[in-house]
Amino acid sequence: MLKKGVTHIKFTKQLFKFGIIGLLNTILTYVIYLVLLNPTNATLAMGVGYGVTSLLGLTLNNHWVFQTGSSLKSVVWKYYATYLFTWVISVLFAHFASNWSLMNPHLIPLVSLIITVPTNFLLSKFWVFNQRHIKEVRRYGSQ
Repeated sequence: MLKKGVTHIKFTKQLFKFGIIGLLNTILTYVIYLVLLNPTNATLAMGVGYGVTSLLGLTLNNHWVFQTGSSLKSVVWKYYATYLFTWVISVLFAHFASNWSLMNPHLIPLVSLIITVPTNFLLSKFWVFNQRHIKEVRRYGSQ
């Protein structure tokens, strides 16, 4: 019973930390966008913002949220595959929801976040930063 409670607390802490990083990345992306908007253009400003904050998110999730202590090389492709997958979900949801006349278009991004943030967290926890898998790679990969 104690282990189940400890696991629940760990899961909740990780979810909270994941949310903090997401909020920090959103704010930082916007700041970078605003700083770069006039000297460049909206596309480049947004691209640089996402690029910088995705690296920050990868590093913080690896070392602070999930505390795998693994090299970024071992998780980077899974991390970006997860973000690509949730981006596709978000775009598809926006496409279908915008054609659904009952949904207010201003709510589409918020509802999309309700779907993609938990999906991203669960994939990050159980696939990208799965400590058991990383330990096996360390053990068997060095032979």
